[in-house]
Amino acid sequence: MIDLIKHQEWKKYIAAAAVFTVIFLLLEIYPSFTAANQSPYEGEVIEAGQAEQLAVKFAEEQTGLSAVSAVAMHQSDKLVNGYLSKEKLIEDYEDSYDRAIPTDTYQVNMELGQSSYHSFVYVHMYTKQITGWNFILPGDRPDETDERQTLQRLLYSRDFKESETADLQRNEKGEWSVSPTGYGIGEAKLRIVMRSQLIDGKAVVTEYKPAFVVPDSYVQYVEDQDHLAKLLTNIGYLLMSIVLGILAIVYAILYRKHTSFKYGSWLTVIFFIAYLIMNLNVLKGIRASQGETWMSDAVIVVTIVFTIILAVPMAASIYFSMVAGDGLWKAQGRKLWPRLGQPGYGQYVWRSMGLAYLFAAILLGLQPLIFILLSNVIGTWGTSDVTMSPYNMSVLWLMPVLAWAAAISEEAVYRFFGIGLFRKWFRSTFIAALIPTLSWALGHVMYPFYPATTRLIELMVIGLLFSFIFVKYGFITSMFTHAIFNSVAVGSSLFMIGKPIDMISAAFFIALPLFIAWLLRKLDRRRQGEAVVTSSGGVALFNPNEKRE
Repeated sequence: MIDLIKHQEWKKYIAAAAVFTVIFLLLEIYPSFTAANQSPYEGEVIEAGQAEQLAVKFAEEQTGLSAVSAVAMHQSDKLVNGYLSKEKLIEDYEDSYDRAIPTDTYQVNMELGQSSYHSFVYVHMYTKQITGWNFILPGDRPDETDERQTLQRLLYSRDFKESETADLQRNEKGEWSVSPTGYGIGEAKLRIVMRSQLIDGKAVVTEYKPAFVVPDSYVQYVEDQDHLAKLLTNIGYLLMSIVLGILAIVYAILYRKHTSFKYGSWLTVIFFIAYLIMNLNVLKGIRASQGETWMSDAVIVVTIVFTIILAVPMAASIYFSMVAGDGLWKAQGRKLWPRLGQPGYGQYVWRSMGLAYLFAAILLGLQPLIFILLSNVIGTWGTSDVTMSPYNMSVLWLMPVLAWAAAISEEAVYRFFGIGLFRKWFRSTFIAALIPTLSWALGHVMYPFYPATTRLIELMVIGLLFSFIFVKYGFITSMFTHAIFNSVAVGSSLFMIGKPIDMISAAFFIALPLFIAWLLRKLDRRRQGEAVVTSSGGVALFNPNEKRE
């Protein structure tokens, strides 16, 4: 009989879960809801398709060329957003500058004319205004005097006074730039880059890109932190993941008598599908992260193929981690992943699910407390990341799939196998949990939080709690907890910005462990309720209607 989770074990955690749920609602949900309702813009973010239509119309009017293709994606000024967050100037910026110079826009990548000239138009996500553009076209330039006058007229039409832009200068690349007087936020100053060309004998502004330039010291700090994060990720996470993958194969073979190579196959397939969906869903975000570097169809196809190829060794690593982990734990006298058919399996899964929701509530409330503490101690701040922006998801309602891809892979590799391996080596459960947790945490330091050690500290705490859940209550409990934790984090953004189908998807994935546990308990009861033929040919056994704990 499986005895990993005792009857009414949930009572130990119900009070803490209730307290941390309130903390989560007060520190995460309420501020997000309030910020959405206090937005200076009326209405919701416009659709990407509408941004494409606005950009195409503008480009065709300006250039006289027809648009061959147009794709809108969420673009964000990561440096400026980070600076505003660090200096607590976000609200001031929204009030003073965001209507004319938004830090977040739709970047519409277009191909113009039969020669498919690459062009970019930036559309305000709320007001529908064209806030910038860059038409990369062949052609002559006006003489310097005519070009200056053309650009000055544009600036005047954009509500800049001539006295504010008197220092308009042309550099050696032929671009004009100006830093209008009186336009600043903190130490950041506005800079406008422009260019014009002759189209049908008329001077047309083919580039207009206003943006605030943050202090050099801030830029250097971010670059240094990004370099540190990359180094920590490569050494502590990628290298460690490769080593663990190789060791998983070795220990799966060495401990094969304690386990079965059938174990983990279904979860591996689920991970493989979820991983592909997750990565193909963020292709638009990857394109946005390239800025105005054009990604051709061929490059996109290569990216898709590479993603599929990469998914194979990752899935293999997860599979062998589950097989090897199972063998290692059984050899150490513990069965941390019960299987269907074992006595009490259905009840164990049901109790795992109940505990997982309580643990997820505790972790969700703990996370913002950690960030508040880090903000006060080391000055933590965050910025934008277009690669994971909901507005860059190809299919937004599939965004919660990443919750399960992460839950399966990370719990299999870093908890089930990682802790089992190091516990055998060091004979200490705490050290065994500490090493893979450190590696797992280092895999998240490239997220857009500064200093780069922010997520390392946060996830060491969260990861050790995941380790406690796993060691005490088993793999299914920790995987359910991880999936619920991630699903709520992702789902909350869908509830804020999504359509009904996105909200339904978010609710579905949050409730999915409940459905899985119910189904597995039902299957287990059906199997246990079937008659068992005794060795004498008689029927023994068990009444399926008998009340069970």
